[in-house]
Amino acid sequence: MLNTRFSELYLNNYSRMLRIAKVYIPEQEEAENIVHDVFVSVWEHRDHVFSMDNVEGYMAVSLKNRCLDHLKHLLHVAEYADHVTETLREDLTMKINSLNCYDAAASYDNEIINHAVQNAIDGLPPRCRQVFLFSRREHLKNAEIAQRMGISENTVEAQMTIAIRKLRGALSRFIPQANKKTVTRNKIAPQTTLMRNVAEAV
Repeated sequence: MLNTRFSELYLNNYSRMLRIAKVYIPEQEEAENIVHDVFVSVWEHRDHVFSMDNVEGYMAVSLKNRCLDHLKHLLHVAEYADHVTETLREDLTMKINSLNCYDAAASYDNEIINHAVQNAIDGLPPRCRQVFLFSRREHLKNAEIAQRMGISENTVEAQMTIAIRKLRGALSRFIPQANKKTVTRNKIAPQTTLMRNVAEAV
């Protein structure tokens, strides 16, 4: 069971974590090593890690800290190396300051949510998806959507209801059971900070 969960965690997060690491650690091999170290740590402490509510958030913070340690080590070496330019020292300092201000868990959650939302929208039936995009992305009124698509306003309303219901199901893992939002016709009322992010994304 833990093996399966770890494999899913690795497949779902490795590429995203590597992309984040390379923002601060441009060297491919070094960035890969840091990401691998995060997963090794997760596996070594899997009983504890998998009991957490937000495993991905934990990994994001771990990745941030390992990138910070790596950059601080480089800066320490650079301070005593004659051949290292002041520009490189300033670049390392800037990256360290940027990482210190980076809310790793929240940013990672938002990226995961945005990806999940887009996948959920892409998975809607074609007409349902088009109605939803006209409403949420182009901010058209039901009458405008109906005219553009050659359908009735009642059909537009019905398709929006279907879209919201399907999206709610697809994004249910992001909604704490006790705080699930109320779905009304053509409207999502978020009840938590996390769900405000979901609602804003769609």
